[in-house]
Amino acid sequence: MEFWSGAGGLAKNRAMPRSMALDYAQLVDNACMLEEMGFDAFSGSEHHFTYDGFCPEPLVALAGLALSTKRIKFVTGALLLPLHDPLRIAEQAATLDRLSGGRVMLGLGMGYRPLEFDGLASEKRTRGARLVEMIKLVQVALSEATFSFKGKYYQYENISLRPRPVAKPHPPLWLAGGTTVKAARRAGTAGLPYWLANSTFEHAEECVRAYREAGRDAGYPPQALKVAVFKDFCIGRSVDEAKAMREFLLVNFYDEHILGFGYLVDEDGQHLYNPPRTHPLYERFVDSVFVGTPEMVVKEVQRYEMLGIEAMYVATAQKEMFVKEVMPAFRKR
Repeated sequence: MEFWSGAGGLAKNRAMPRSMALDYAQLVDNACMLEEMGFDAFSGSEHHFTYDGFCPEPLVALAGLALSTKRIKFVTGALLLPLHDPLRIAEQAATLDRLSGGRVMLGLGMGYRPLEFDGLASEKRTRGARLVEMIKLVQVALSEATFSFKGKYYQYENISLRPRPVAKPHPPLWLAGGTTVKAARRAGTAGLPYWLANSTFEHAEECVRAYREAGRDAGYPPQALKVAVFKDFCIGRSVDEAKAMREFLLVNFYDEHILGFGYLVDEDGQHLYNPPRTHPLYERFVDSVFVGTPEMVVKEVQRYEMLGIEAMYVATAQKEMFVKEVMPAFRKR
């Protein structure tokens, strides 16, 4: 299992503000540090029009890291594909892949914030169906020197995309599928590698099962149905210390970004705006932020390993503790 991490989209929190002018300069230092620590990939994510400096162009930001690193891969997590022209994204990804020597992975999500779709003149209602078609189009554009494509939303004849990527047949693509069982089934039906967002282990297990069942029913072989997970960890020397870290994170960042922007989605696909902290979906989100000692974190990661997870994005402020006391349990194998 690979371990991925990143800089959290460059977003600020109220308790620890920092200069926006320094953010992108610090990205290089962060990528070099994670490479030295032994992480397999550095992730950049996307949001637009936010007051806190969240990165709007992950491929551009990641390109600045390619020449300062040697081994670590670069993964977008997630790039909100329905906000973009898919061929422009394919061109940018191929350019970054050449610049980095074949170290690019694309995590592609559909987005959820109405402000972003309105501001960039993209239709939000069709984003799910367009996302799957767009991923197929990007895949074809990156793998074939000359291609034609006929879909519901996009049609092309005899297109030759340049430059060509180093990775063959194309850089890995992941559908960053959110947290619903419906989204998991969408990824499986399309036969796309699936990146599950913040979930408890029990909910992750349900989503992974639904994903693999949908993929199998659609005729895809097991080896094509890969899974990555995003996991938040608050790691302390005691459970109480770890719980205090989680409460700090919730009060100063997640309460606003999860409750206020419609991140929470029910199984009918309805976004929830400013629900109470006692809402079951928010309580499930809070439970998804794992709290515990390094020994407890090892056992939690082992549970995901037993699910056959390909990669885990590790979101934690305690990266050094994770590397020294958790990662060795998996690197020895």
